[in-house]
Amino acid sequence: MLIIPAIDLKSGGVVRLAQGDFKRETKYANEPWVWAKQWEDQGAQWIHVVDLDGAKTGHPVHLEALRKIVKTVNIAIEFGGGLRNLESARQALDAGAKRIVIGTKALEESFLKTLISSFGSQIAVGLDIREGKIQTEGWLSKVETNSLESTCSRFETCGVKTLVFTDTARDGMLEGPNLELLSKVHQMTSVKLILSGGISKLSDLEQLATLKLNHLEGVIIGRALYENKISLREAIQKFQCKKIVPSSTRHT
Repeated sequence: MLIIPAIDLKSGGVVRLAQGDFKRETKYANEPWVWAKQWEDQGAQWIHVVDLDGAKTGHPVHLEALRKIVKTVNIAIEFGGGLRNLESARQALDAGAKRIVIGTKALEESFLKTLISSFGSQIAVGLDIREGKIQTEGWLSKVETNSLESTCSRFETCGVKTLVFTDTARDGMLEGPNLELLSKVHQMTSVKLILSGGISKLSDLEQLATLKLNHLEGVIIGRALYENKISLREAIQKFQCKKIVPSSTRHT
């Protein structure tokens, strides 16, 4: 599985939020492209970049930071946060993202189909769950009517190739991933899954590996890397199978 470091952007800096709560923020540094280069140097093939301000406001805020990250590294960037119309999706891809993550608006089937028709496998869907409910709008709202199973089925029918799955109660808490819920989601869909939220130590990755989930493509790690609880280089050496990822040419 791919080991994917996260860079969460807020007010121009790199932060982590506890359970997605904007009032529970830890700021690690400015200049996210410096972190991106560090993760590349340690062996990352992908970086997961989230525009937290964009997720909250409903439109991307940190496209310039995305451009600087893309110029700094030669690896693939996955970008999400506030991408709620065709134009903002195109802007993020034009800024250099290899794949973009759609959250809130992915629940609108016609819009999702339009995106996939336009951009194909460059579209991933963020499946954010808390207490069995799907969360939207930067995790500030819950959708009460959509069952998880029917939602996964609809995403697959629309042509989604990748789901970024987060148990938001675990995100930024260093309490380990929700393996039971991950296994359930894995059974509900045949699309590629990327797990986000809760990874705190190498033994969490060992547990994931023992589950042998055949379409778990990768795992996103944030706070544990920034607080030196996990070495990215060591995690990649132990758990990442060699994969071919989309080539990325540095922009000048």
